[in-house]
Amino acid sequence: MTALIVFVRVIIWIGRLDRLMKQMKNVAKGVGLGIAAGAAVAAVSSKMMESKKSAKTRAKEMRKSTAKAVHTVGQLIDGVECMLK
Repeated sequence: MTALIVFVRVIIWIGRLDRLMKQMKNVAKGVGLGIAAGAAVAAVSSKMMESKKSAKTRAKEMRKSTAKAVHTVGQLIDGVECMLK
């Protein structure tokens, strides 16, 4: 009977650990998306403030820099997910 109680406690403990890991992944993804949004806003605003080029050239540069920032943050999130596995 005691072994059965220990077994049930271990199963409950494993379930709690699994839920905790899922929550940590969600937090990491949320932080990554926040960083991505911040980086995108910073890239766009800095380009708009410093650039005196034509609007078409500015828009093209902003798309490139924003795409680079989003790609970098995506890689960061992937790295964090790999570390949590």
